[in-house]
Amino acid sequence: MVRADSDELLHATLDEVGLPREYAAAVRGHRDALNVLRTSNRLWTYFSPAEDIAPGERTGRFRVGGDQPVLDAEGRSRVSAEDAAVAVIDEVELPRFVQRRFTIGY
Repeated sequence: MVRADSDELLHATLDEVGLPREYAAAVRGHRDALNVLRTSNRLWTYFSPAEDIAPGERTGRFRVGGDQPVLDAEGRSRVSAEDAAVAVIDEVELPRFVQRRFTIGY
């Protein structure tokens, strides 16, 4: 199960990162779009940033994951926007996740 499948988990996550609960519809829309891609015959890569993504420092030291959030030692899914940009450019330059979703976090 993903957080978007549970009102309770999704609302808790939105509350934690300071987003309005109305964003739940957009989150579920992205989940549905990913499911469409997975059943299509198109080449695709889907990047899901950490749950808490914000401007910060570009460290270049993040971990890469697949369908589950990458959590830090405190159990948080977080990354800077700068490191997210690096991860996307890295994937464009050297594709490793064709036909798959990937995420990053500290």
